[in-house]
Amino acid sequence: MEWLFQPEAWIGLVTLTVLEIVLGIDNVIFISIMSGRLPPARQARAR
Repeated sequence: MEWLFQPEAWIGLVTLTVLEIVLGIDNVIFISIMSGRLPPARQARAR
């Protein structure tokens, strides 16, 4: 329970959370771009 009071632990948690959010958004953009290049009939299935 001591880690709850250490600023390094909170900074690490916030850093990991921000990275997860940024990479998740990046994945959504990448999938949207790549699926947009498919024929219209296959776009919905790719997304």
